Amino acid sequence: MKKKLLLLLLIANSVLVIAQTGIQGVVRNTTTGDGIADVQVVLKKNNVFVLTNEKGEFTFNELQAGSDVLEIVHPVYVAKPLQITIAANRISNIGIIRVRDDQSVVREVAQDIANVITLDSELATGDETTGSATRGTALSARGDVYAAATNYTFSAMRFRTRGYDNTYENTYINGVNFNSLPRGMFNYSMLGGLNDAMRNKDVNRGLSPTAYSYGNIAGVTNIDTRASQYALGTRTSVAFSNRSYTLRAQALHARDLGNDLYLAVSGVARWADEGIIEGSFYNSAGLFTALEKKFADKHSLSLTLFAAPTQRGQQAASLQEVYDLAGSIYYNSYWGYQDGQKRNSRVVETIDPTAVVSYEWKIDPQQVLRAGFGYHYNFYSNSALNFYNAPDPRPDYYRYLPSFQTTQEDKDLITSLWKTNPSVSQINWDELYRANYALNTYDEEMGTESSAKYALERRHNDLEELTFNAAYVNQFTKALKLTVGIEAKNNVGKHYKTMEDLLGGKRWIDTDQFAERDFADNPDIIQNDLRDPNRVIGVGDIFGYHYNMHVFNAKAFIANDWTISSLDFYYAGQLSYTQFFREGFMENGRATDQGIGSYGVGDLWFFTDPSVKAGMTYHIDGRNRISYNMLGEYRAPLVNNAYVSPRIKDELIPYLTQEKVLSYDLAYEFVYPTFRGRLSAFQTHVYDAVENMGYYDDENRTFVNHSLYDVNKVYRGVEAGVAIQLPYSLTLSLAGTLADYHYKDDSQGIMSAENGSDLDGGVEGDILEIVKTKDLKINAGPQTAASVKLSYVHPEMWFADVSVSYYDDNYLDFSANRFRESNVGKYDTDEKLAAFGTQEKLPAGFLVDASLGKIFYLKNRSAVNFNISANNVLNNTSMITGGYQQARLPLDDGVIDKTKLDLFANKYYYALGFNFFVHVGYRF
Repeated sequence: MKKKLLLLLLIANSVLVIAQTGIQGVVRNTTTGDGIADVQVVLKKNNVFVLTNEKGEFTFNELQAGSDVLEIVHPVYVAKPLQITIAANRISNIGIIRVRDDQSVVREVAQDIANVITLDSELATGDETTGSATRGTALSARGDVYAAATNYTFSAMRFRTRGYDNTYENTYINGVNFNSLPRGMFNYSMLGGLNDAMRNKDVNRGLSPTAYSYGNIAGVTNIDTRASQYALGTRTSVAFSNRSYTLRAQALHARDLGNDLYLAVSGVARWADEGIIEGSFYNSAGLFTALEKKFADKHSLSLTLFAAPTQRGQQAASLQEVYDLAGSIYYNSYWGYQDGQKRNSRVVETIDPTAVVSYEWKIDPQQVLRAGFGYHYNFYSNSALNFYNAPDPRPDYYRYLPSFQTTQEDKDLITSLWKTNPSVSQINWDELYRANYALNTYDEEMGTESSAKYALERRHNDLEELTFNAAYVNQFTKALKLTVGIEAKNNVGKHYKTMEDLLGGKRWIDTDQFAERDFADNPDIIQNDLRDPNRVIGVGDIFGYHYNMHVFNAKAFIANDWTISSLDFYYAGQLSYTQFFREGFMENGRATDQGIGSYGVGDLWFFTDPSVKAGMTYHIDGRNRISYNMLGEYRAPLVNNAYVSPRIKDELIPYLTQEKVLSYDLAYEFVYPTFRGRLSAFQTHVYDAVENMGYYDDENRTFVNHSLYDVNKVYRGVEAGVAIQLPYSLTLSLAGTLADYHYKDDSQGIMSAENGSDLDGGVEGDILEIVKTKDLKINAGPQTAASVKLSYVHPEMWFADVSVSYYDDNYLDFSANRFRESNVGKYDTDEKLAAFGTQEKLPAGFLVDASLGKIFYLKNRSAVNFNISANNVLNNTSMITGGYQQARLPLDDGVIDKTKLDLFANKYYYALGFNFFVHVGYRF
């Protein structure tokens, strides 16, 4: 009996010793000193692991005493294995474990490439004020396999995460919202390639809550430009590419000035005399300064200033017939030779000077107040050719192509000229000048004053915006956090065009040529400004149209976050108020009806929009968790979409109302020592949306604005991203999505002619007609995408990867005119339906990418890194990234001419063939 009692006492004592044996510590970023959450800390011999908390802290209990090896497992941060000794009968503090983000260079270069791809998309965007950027919803994809694929790998195909355009994502700088009110989206070009200065980001994907805003369905990104947040020292880099620009040089310097004063400055220059697209060029520079002062560790006041003047030549979409004639997917109809030099007719000029003042008050360890003001003035303009009673100057105008010719002899002649004569295949600038010179001579001889035949105009879409944001966070207990915030923003959009170049002409008369043709006996209707009729325009003068859009928005939100045992959940609500009105500075002769004028201050419109959302995360254990989010909201219509024909009149789209959004998603995430990933499913319903477009209408022989309203859409799909650690420092990453984005119902449409024509006896000159959009696909890039990537990171900091990606279910943007109910009735044969009444599905295909890099660590914590990335290494030149269906129809007395079914084919943009990006950087 005594022996049994002694044995029980020994066992109990051993258990007590084990229970009292453990270690604790904290994992911090070597560069910033911040604690890092969700790092897996592994003890090899004890065969246990824990995850660090939000402060980077960790604790092990019930360990076996003795020596062990501590390892850090994280998709981003690395540290050498640490030999430790675990003392018996106590919890030992092993202090700070410093980890470094050595793969940051890999991500930075990948992000740079994604930025260049975005620039390539901008070259093909006719107007930044109406286009949708194709960048993924999270600028930083740190640690998320699927997000990394969408932002980097998939960006070559203009992929949109979950199909959303960028109006569904918010971007902040130091807590200040910089989504513009008229467009509803963030203008990535305003950053001007200042990548080093803009790398510090807080990214919240999807509907998850944030500490500074209510959020958005595609997520929220906050760019942190406070000077104290940059690693001290200097970093410089040079990059070479054969994409949009050829050369890029940038530098950033950050220093502690003493007395809690910090400074960061950065500069960048990007240049290409001609990019990979024929006739394109790129000239850009950017400057950045950040200054921050801290007061007694509780207060921080920061100022950020930056601007990036940019000038770039654009690319046009083209017919497949034209690409075949040119023998190149890089054909661009926007340029031609002038005096032996290439000249692009579509040149974007932009600069967006920006100032951000932000303040942070750490009231106590549980409470923080953040506030900030932001101001920016976006100067944006795009040049374009205009012509008056003269042949169309576009080289790919349909009448100049072989397909339009009626005899084989003419077809062969035009084909030969296209292949051999650049004055036929490109803009003939010299001929445009000759036409104007001849008119000048005629006017001098006849004593007349005619408008030039050709001119280069510049279309301006400027905006001035002032924003205020404030957010208060109170962590009442470990289980409860309160976040409240307000936002106010005032915006003035300024829209007008100026005369860039008269191309040898002497004058331009400010009238509408289409109105002159149709209303020659009406001297008023042809006027662009009745207050200054028949005005003679010179270089630099404003003409054509001139109006401002005034928009104001205010928001307030409240959110609660709860943590109860293994369950995290939140709920939040927001109330938003929006008002806008149009202010015209010209009295257009085609908009003189009472209540629908063009001059002066128009009617004030306002909307009040509630929104609610909630979500929960259940932590199954330290390795697995499931989350669910849902949102329902009203969204005021964007002012850029609200008006029927804003350049000439103050007329709102009929029955304009708020857009309604219902969105929900479900996700499962897992983290194990050798594999991690995320599986998710989502569905979003959008009701009463508005879309608009403009085009030349053959039937009415004028330019029309065509708006769709009562638009209902559905976005649904599944996503997956998994990374598997393989032997020999290899990682296999798998990512993909299978989705369906489509129009749920037919839409209402309104067409308005800019020349004042009464379209088919419509109401007030406009046509109200159903557009058959039901089951058409949303133009959002590939709806099926997948990638397989093999990465290698050597302990001596060599790294390499190769990826294969697949794309399918990519649909061309449809023309609303082709799907008007009256036009659909004209497709009385299968051939006509296939040619004009069908949305084209683009071909599926594969792309292969690869990269190789190395980091050299030098003395005094300096380092040199290089990376070379090759995209589309197999030079697949058959991948179409997008384009559009032409609006025009070959009508003869309202009936489709069956002999001209191929006359107005679809236009395309192609993915680039083999392209590369070489980066060399030095940090000291």
